[in-house]
Amino acid sequence: MSHRDPSRQVHFQQTDPGVSFTKDPWIAIDLDHPLDSERILTPNVIHLPSGGYRMYYTGLGPGRRDTHALGYILSATAGDAETWTKDPEVRVDLFEPHASLRTLCPDVISLPEGGYRMYFEARSPGQPTVVLSARSDDGLDWTVEDGVRFGDGTWSYGTPRVLPLPGSNGYRMYFHRYTFPLLSGPEPGNHIISALSSDGLHFEEEPGVRIVQETDRETFSVYAPEVIRLADDTYRMYYSGWSDTVRGGIFSATSEDGLAWKKADVTVIELGGQWDGDMVSEPCIIDLPDGRSRLFYEACDDDDNYRILSATSDFSSTAGDSGSSHA
Repeated sequence: MSHRDPSRQVHFQQTDPGVSFTKDPWIAIDLDHPLDSERILTPNVIHLPSGGYRMYYTGLGPGRRDTHALGYILSATAGDAETWTKDPEVRVDLFEPHASLRTLCPDVISLPEGGYRMYFEARSPGQPTVVLSARSDDGLDWTVEDGVRFGDGTWSYGTPRVLPLPGSNGYRMYFHRYTFPLLSGPEPGNHIISALSSDGLHFEEEPGVRIVQETDRETFSVYAPEVIRLADDTYRMYYSGWSDTVRGGIFSATSEDGLAWKKADVTVIELGGQWDGDMVSEPCIIDLPDGRSRLFYEACDDDDNYRILSATSDFSSTAGDSGSSHA
């Protein structure tokens, strides 16, 4: 099995996967376990140091510890990013005071000193969502870290993705900011923003907006940024848009510096398949040994079944990527 530089296990790819993907004719993670047979959401996939992949995701099922739970973080492993075996038990369950209803939207990075940090969105009753974190030596047993990584008691924050900055100069977190309670329309400002940290624990919001809520497919919000740094130090983002009439859709943008982003004119993953006719959302992407990339996403069919699906990039996937710029 191949060994990878730990700093490149996630959020880095040599070449741009682009915007042209073909939906895979299988279900990646299905509703077939007591911990997740009711709902499966928010995938995040990393390379394992010894080869293969681990997916972290949110599940809900009759085997949950807390009857009032809305979701908790689980995991599965695969040798080929296609056939997944679910890991036993829960990775990050509910806890007080900020995560007594749900833990979701995991994002796992490797640390320079070894081990992993997971960033995740957390929800408790009657409170705005916040971003929290946990540590693990092996990627399976997690200990929640003290404090809030991002939250102010006014806005809801979530769907985090954290990238190490080039040259070991800290970290940048991309995440959504929503009104609380959530309001529809372009005026509320349900955008994707970013924050910087020198240590991965204390984040300060950066000025401006990374992805603006502005199109007719974004009247409710933009969210779930999946950002990868490329070998030429440019960036590709996949993200979700939600409108009052269409439940989701996966879109893309590119950036020279990680701050000013140019949206592509095309939809990367659209609703309409056997298992995603009602909703597509929450993208994550990983590179494959043959040079292509696989994009995993949350999907809902017409019978209200929530699962994880995937799509694989075409080799000439950068064609047709154009759009307008936003800072």
